[in-house]
Order: sequence, then structure tokens, then C-alpha cells
Amino acid sequence: MKTVEQVMTRNVETLQAEQSLREAIALLQRHHIRHAPVVTGDAVVGILTDRDIKRATPSLLTGIDQAEYDKVLNGTQVAQVMTRNPFTVTPSMPLKDALKILIDRKFGAMPVVESNRLVGIITDIDMLRAFHEMLDE
Repeated sequence: MKTVEQVMTRNVETLQAEQSLREAIALLQRHHIRHAPVVTGDAVVGILTDRDIKRATPSLLTGIDQAEYDKVLNGTQVAQVMTRNPFTVTPSMPLKDALKILIDRKFGAMPVVESNRLVGIITDIDMLRAFHEMLDE
């Protein structure tokens, strides 16, 4: 039986709670990702998703001017918009159990934690990749 550790992403891009929303957006775009754990040291304190960012960012279509838009991006900290205390899984968790959590809770990703330390992230794309590999078996 496969475990989370076998399919998780190990090299995780992380954010600090004090970083600006602009810095967070740049990180997600630069690495083509939709989720980033927020850490203090190695401890996970939150997760920031593209959905969190969309909720916190004003739309330029509402008539807000560029200066006000920039003020929001530069003046908003990750801690203000992140999902606090995210649901986490362990590397040894059976993949089937982790998949059930993603489905039931409609999550796109979960940090993988061992001994209170971030060791990876498991995403919906990781799950699809594992499923694709199983179809080739």
C-alpha cells in the first residue's frame, strides 16, 4: 500500500507570516504553484492558497486605482489572509486515507508534518500523478 511519503512533494516552497501579499503572489507565480505552507522555523502555522489570495485581493474591475491596489498588496501580511492551523498529514499515512481527506474536505493540498516539522506537501496534482502511474502498472 502506497504512503503519502511516496508521492508527496519534498522540496516545499514556504512563506513566513510577516511576508507581504505581493511577495506571496510572486512566490506562487514564480514556482507555478497554488499552495504554500506558512512556517515559523520548521513548524507549520498556516497555508496560503490561491483562493485565499483571490479573497483578499481587490479586483481592478471594481474601479480601484493602481495605487490603492498596490497599497493592499504591499500592506497586507500573509498572516492576515492565510488559513491558520491547516489540516496536516504524516509521511506514513496510507495514500488512500490522505486522498479521502482531500476529497471529503475539498482540499487542494495538505502539509506533510513529522515530529512537528514540515517535511513535504501532498497536493491534488501529486495524487493525480500517482493515479496516472498506477494506470500504467
